[in-house]
Parts: sequence; structure tokens; C-alpha cells
Amino acid sequence: MIELVAKLVPEAVKKLIPYQSARRIGGSGRIWLNANELEQPLHSSSVDANYNRYPDFLPHDVASAYQRYANTQASTLAVRGADEAIDLLIRTFCKPGQDQIVICSPTYAMYEFCADSLAINTLDVPLQADFNLDVDAIITQAKHANIVFLCSPNNPTGNLIPRNDILSVLEGTQDSALVVVDEAYIEFELQSSIVDLIEQYPHLVVIRTLSKAFGLAAVRCGFILASDEVMSYVTKLVPPYPMPDCSANIVLEALSEKGLETMHQATRSLIETREWFREMLKTFDFIEHSYASATNFVLLKIAPDTDLFAVLLDNGIVARNQTHEPSLSQCVRITIGSKESMIEVIEALTNYSKSNTVNTK
Repeated sequence: MIELVAKLVPEAVKKLIPYQSARRIGGSGRIWLNANELEQPLHSSSVDANYNRYPDFLPHDVASAYQRYANTQASTLAVRGADEAIDLLIRTFCKPGQDQIVICSPTYAMYEFCADSLAINTLDVPLQADFNLDVDAIITQAKHANIVFLCSPNNPTGNLIPRNDILSVLEGTQDSALVVVDEAYIEFELQSSIVDLIEQYPHLVVIRTLSKAFGLAAVRCGFILASDEVMSYVTKLVPPYPMPDCSANIVLEALSEKGLETMHQATRSLIETREWFREMLKTFDFIEHSYASATNFVLLKIAPDTDLFAVLLDNGIVARNQTHEPSLSQCVRITIGSKESMIEVIEALTNYSKSNTVNTK
């Protein structure tokens, strides 16, 4: 498997010597005059932080805390959100104007966006009608690509990819491509994570984030979990000082025992609200289908004569219109908020239903 990883990496990346920042070079001493920093801070702070000093070149304490949470020994790298993880992986393993990635639409748009921005072609193997993978087609296309991106649970459909399907893809791509599984929403179905497969399949890479269930979207913290072989190349492209100390401190608090319990409690509550909301949606004739979700959102299929996105917007409720996706015509994605917010959504739909009934009489 080391041979596969080395084969996929462009020669320019192999030859790349990581930028040697002052923190990366390290050293010990009493007076630090190696990084062109101000020796004393100019601004006071309510927290104990030396903002005049650069942070750790890679926040190892954050990575270690996340390893413990994820219950894995796989190499772990903290990055600035899952989006940076996607970009780093494509830049590491794909040559612009030459290599390709595989996606399974409808899925998270950043995979294709990052590829496009680097002049890397995208091969699309659309999801089947039930939103499951076309495993055989993925394996076939992977022979012409360097990376296969899978999103589980998937955004915007909300469904979890069955473990056996991921295993089949991993078995069929061992000699051809990396398989990157984006688990941004995995806390809503944590027992279904495939992080444990990294040791068995070194060409598997898992992306995680703290933006969803942890509620830290503004902090911009994500993680890459991978084999040592994969990580040895990815870390060559990591910019110096990728995470500020203030963000790292927030992340460490979130990954503490107390922080994890808070997240788990909030996740359980959100799932209860999500299922209550889906049950309430059954009363509206103009909602043709509410898809099962393993995330913090629900995808709805709306009757052709109803513009639900506009209906909600008229009530000050901003949802996500998915009709730009050919396979999601007349679909709207609604994030699950507080119980009070979801009650407002139900009230808006009820009022629309009543007015629509009056107008059709």
C-alpha cells in the first residue's frame, strides 16, 4: 500500500521540503529571538495568552485530544475546517491538468470546487435513486482517478452510506486510488464511523470537523485521520502556524470530558427534535417525502406546484433550496434548530396549508 500512495503523489510534492518555520525547527532557550515576533505583547487580554508569539506549527495537543475522542491510533492532523482538509488532500495527491477525482452527486460541492480551482477533472458517479452508492461504477472510475470522495452521512441527502458498501469500495480501489470518507456529520450516527478501518486499509482517509455537532463552526477546526504513509505527504503542504492558540484552546475545552458530554447531550436532544419534526411534516399534503436523516438536517421533496423555499422565506425562515441539483428537483433542505424554531417552521407550513386550501375552494 505504500507503493500506491507514493505512486499517486506528484513528483513536485515528493521533492517538496516543508517550509521551516521557527516553531517547526524548534529549539530550547531562555530568550526567543528566532521568529521576528515582538518580545512583549502590546494588547492586554482576559485570557492567559501570549498573542505576540506564533502558535505551535502543528497543534499536537489538539490532534492528540482528537485521537482520544475518535478512539484511534491513526495519524491525526488538525486543520482549518473540513474544507481545508479537502483542499490539502487534492493538492497533495493530484497533478493539475492531469489527474482526476471521483465524486457521487448529489454530494458536498466543495470536492468538485476544490478540484476545479486546481484544474483537476471530476468524474461523477451519481447516487442511485435510493441515494445509495453505485459501487461497481465507482470502482471502475477509480481506475482513472487519484481520489474517491464519499460523504457519510451525505450532504445534502442526509443518508448514511452502509459500511459494507464502503468496504466494497475500499477492496476494489486498493491498487488504484485513495478513498476519502467525509464524516462531517458522524456525531449524529457515531457508531457508524469507519475510522477503525484505516489500519486495515491504509489508502482510506477520514475527514472530520467540529463545525456541526460540536457547534464550533466559527472556530474553523477540522481533522484528517490517515495512515502514516498518507500523512507524511499531506503534512508537507500544511502552512506554518495553521491554527491560532485561541482556537486551539476552545477546541481543547470542547474535547475535554465535560465538553464531550455537553456535545453528546445536545446531539441527543437535536435528534429527538429532528424526528419530532419529521413526524409533524406528515400532515402536509404538499410535502411528498421527508427523507430519513443521520444528520442535523432534513431533506424534503415538495409537490411541483409549491415553492416551499419561498414560503419559508416569506416567514423569515431561510432554508436551502436544492433544485439546482438535477436529481433533487423540488427539494429543500432544512437544518434542525431548537424546538422553538422548528415549531415556527411547522406554524408557517400550517398557515400556508390553510391559505392554500381556502384559495383552491
